[in-house]
Amino acid sequence: MHQKFCHQCGQKTATQRIDFHFLIHEIQHGIFHVDSGIFYTLKQLFTRPGHMLRDYLNGKRQQRFKPLLLVVILGSLCSLIQYLLKPEKSKVEDNDLITTEITENSAGDYMDFQGFIEYFREIFNWLGGHFAITVLLMLPAAAFGFYLGFRKYKYNYAEWLLILLFLTAQSLAVYVFFIPFRVLAGISIFWFYFISWLLITASLIQFCQGTKKRYIVLRSFWSMFLSYIIALIYIILAIFLLAFIGLLRYGYTGLLPELIKTW
Repeated sequence: MHQKFCHQCGQKTATQRIDFHFLIHEIQHGIFHVDSGIFYTLKQLFTRPGHMLRDYLNGKRQQRFKPLLLVVILGSLCSLIQYLLKPEKSKVEDNDLITTEITENSAGDYMDFQGFIEYFREIFNWLGGHFAITVLLMLPAAAFGFYLGFRKYKYNYAEWLLILLFLTAQSLAVYVFFIPFRVLAGISIFWFYFISWLLITASLIQFCQGTKKRYIVLRSFWSMFLSYIIALIYIILAIFLLAFIGLLRYGYTGLLPELIKTW
């Protein structure tokens, strides 16, 4: 008897050749479908976030949009909006380049300091222009903070990483609408962080059903604090690593032996 779906993988047995009609249908299905897709997942994140997270961890994942891809899409959308709304900057003249007194002393014989400064400037500009990647780079630190803060609940680190992906998507969805107010009206970024914390805490209260709300609020505060401490350590180590690479790239012969001798 002919079956509509494969009994092993669940895929439809009737397939069609990929063409533009197929691609348009897939995009429409993935984004606008009522019972799945981006909008459905975002709706769940704002109407029943805790229940959705618990369902996802328990295996009910078919209807939800992939959290990693969701963060990338929303982060890229934030970058695009920031790019379109940012004020134009005047071109940097030669005399506007960063100069340091250190280039004038003997240390300048060992290193191209102007190139070293431009190296860091390019890195920070790249991270600023790739908001989604910057957010994803910081997620492991945040997830570890919440893993420590809520370790009583027996969820492992990978599960907290997934939870934070969804909650980050929730915050990015808010940031999409917050950007115009920040750029055009000058509203402090503090309010975005405050709203994000409220949303995360409310989501975790629903997620940890049966636990007193004040206990979850305290755990959320503690987890945020741990996340910032871990992120700070993470950033300092990253800066040291980038600085070491910069020294190898822009240092002249004899720089490292001279630094070792000084230390």
